[in-house]
Amino acid sequence: MASGISPKFFPDFYAPAMTENIRQFIVQLLLEKGPLPANTAIEEYRYLDTGHIDSLGFIKFIFRVEERFAIQFSEADIVSKEIRTVGGLVAMITGKLGP
Repeated sequence: MASGISPKFFPDFYAPAMTENIRQFIVQLLLEKGPLPANTAIEEYRYLDTGHIDSLGFIKFIFRVEERFAIQFSEADIVSKEIRTVGGLVAMITGKLGP
């Protein structure tokens, strides 16, 4: 956040807006790599399985996410099924930011 205040300290009523901001950031990162498919729900988009991001790109992608949201993914997070979709990644980030 621009003010330097961690989102962890924001009240629950900010959660929907925060989730949308996270989603928009992820989509923007993906758009930097190429257009997104028009026929796929963004929440279900499997950006790794489709080759939208390769393995090296994924490392850079995750680094940018960690940096932006001041979070850290564990090895278990990186190999999880959840991280492979936009919706799953957004949920993981939201969970790491906490209540």
